[in-house]
Amino acid sequence: MPKKLSIKTIGIAYNLKRKNTSDDSCEEYDEIETIRAVETEIKRYGFKTVRLEQDGNFFAKLAREKIDFVFNLAEGIGAGRGRESQVPCILESLRMPYSGSDPIALGITLDKCLTNVILRANVIPVPQMYLVNDSRLFPFGNEIFDEGKNFIVKPRWEGSSKGIFLNSVAVDYGSLKKRVGFVIKKYKQPAVIEEFLPGDEITAAVCGNANKSRLLGMMRIAPKEKSPRFFLYSIENKRDWKEKIKYEPPMVIPSPARGLITRYALCAFRALELRDIARIDFRLDQNNIPRIIDINPLAGLSPCYSDLPILYRLNGGNYSKLVRIILKEALARYGVRLK
Repeated sequence: MPKKLSIKTIGIAYNLKRKNTSDDSCEEYDEIETIRAVETEIKRYGFKTVRLEQDGNFFAKLAREKIDFVFNLAEGIGAGRGRESQVPCILESLRMPYSGSDPIALGITLDKCLTNVILRANVIPVPQMYLVNDSRLFPFGNEIFDEGKNFIVKPRWEGSSKGIFLNSVAVDYGSLKKRVGFVIKKYKQPAVIEEFLPGDEITAAVCGNANKSRLLGMMRIAPKEKSPRFFLYSIENKRDWKEKIKYEPPMVIPSPARGLITRYALCAFRALELRDIARIDFRLDQNNIPRIIDINPLAGLSPCYSDLPILYRLNGGNYSKLVRIILKEALARYGVRLK
């Protein structure tokens, strides 16, 4: 049992999105309005807060401020697959308690290939997936399209739909090879080729720890206008979500699928040993079986546009209660009861 803490000051670790850019390099980072919203909720419980942007002053602030606990939102610096683990690794080396999953879980879940392998090993449905490290050594031909399947090409370790565009679905060998070359060249990392599932896109939220995790809810993500061929929750659609996307409550999802999503989300949360909170993304296959396409233990917390707060509102909650749940679960791991 960890030593019980006395917590007066909570630091909020984050990476700041300073400007909107035409590319997606800063897509995962938080706007200052999100930091302010989280800060407001934490202060409701009498804690002092300190902003800990992961910049050149990060270490100095950690040393200077008397911080007892860190609420971690930091996505990390650079483009490496271990970037989400950077801040938790620092905090663990300082023996400083923090919210959210540990560095190993964050590293695995950012890597789509490793996530797929671990979920498959735990008999949790995932799409068929291939990995290409070098577009010059492209190992596939037309044979993978023989069963009428289409494939979506993604960077191996990106989040927030980085690298996923409206033209990311390949319907033949030529388009597949072109998309793989684009991903490897632009993102300087391997490309994953994932079976594109034709059914609904659904995201679910799980909170808790160890075997006491529970579902917070789920929602369907659908286009406002019927897509001419494929609906893809791409970066273009996410940025223009008010015009392009409708978020729908769980009752629109068929009951059998809801039951399976609940089961698989909880199994995935436990199999990957996640902590406190995670958002788990699914698509339904041709038989309406939900398969996990992504897992995000650092889900965005913008009260305006992030999927997790939208999902929680559609399931009867509100933003204040969501932040309280995350904080409560995290503090409980250190023997601290939130008032």
